[in-house]
Amino acid sequence: MAREGWVRAADLAQFRAETIPVLAADPAANTQLLTVFDRLYREGPHAFGERDPDLLTWYGPQGGIEAALLRTPPYAFILVGAPSAACVAALVGLLLDPGTGLDGREMNVPGEIAQELAGAWTARTASTPRVSERNRLYRLAQPRDPEPMPAGRAGLAEPAHVPAVARFLLAFWTELEHTAPRDLAMTAQRIAAARVAEGNFVLWFDADGAPVSVAGFTPIVAGTGRIGPVYTPPELRGRGYAGAVTAAAGRILYERGAAEVLLFTDLANPTSNALYQRIGYRAVTDRVRLDLAG
Repeated sequence: MAREGWVRAADLAQFRAETIPVLAADPAANTQLLTVFDRLYREGPHAFGERDPDLLTWYGPQGGIEAALLRTPPYAFILVGAPSAACVAALVGLLLDPGTGLDGREMNVPGEIAQELAGAWTARTASTPRVSERNRLYRLAQPRDPEPMPAGRAGLAEPAHVPAVARFLLAFWTELEHTAPRDLAMTAQRIAAARVAEGNFVLWFDADGAPVSVAGFTPIVAGTGRIGPVYTPPELRGRGYAGAVTAAAGRILYERGAAEVLLFTDLANPTSNALYQRIGYRAVTDRVRLDLAG
């Protein structure tokens, strides 16, 4: 009998076998969920925290997969696919049912259904969700270096650079606040060490050899690699470092076999949106972060 509605996966293996192949057919639109799941599958269900992840799939009336939901507590839910009105209404019901254990209230959703989800939540709770962030996904279409190029060079971060990468991560999270893990300094050090060991951070070094900007990137999943975070300390901005290190990260991903290179920007930051377009990125889709608790 065909399944219908929201179905929770028994484990990572089931979600990988049944849902991931469908999502991988559109790797750009589903990049966040795909990369988070990839790390969960490689490192185990507690790669992001002590609690097991929430893995749910929405099956439409004909039994086909139309949407998926992933959460690694305490982080936000990631909703992908083409959620119908019935899917959104059922999701609100799940979130409000204490028996499901879906206690999160922060949602990362496709931009086109954010208003519908907020309205469905308000209708059930009489509270108004808050938009905490609007992001735009870009695809690297015509790679080019920024003009003019700053003095210095790009290089993969090595073990000796872990303290510098950790400082950049800590500063990045502090500026974004709502995305920051709770144990900031320890988390920054741990993630910096792990990702540097994987070869997934590139630094821009100025003419004196000091690291002045960083770009992280994901492993290649379903043929795509995604750049982020990109960070330059405020006192060093406006010198071209972010564009140069981002261009270098894109080249590395292509060299490693990526068919597509992606990145997200905060739509509230016109400077970064303009920068990435100058070095060859083109808009794909928007996503919205909703705080359902308001």
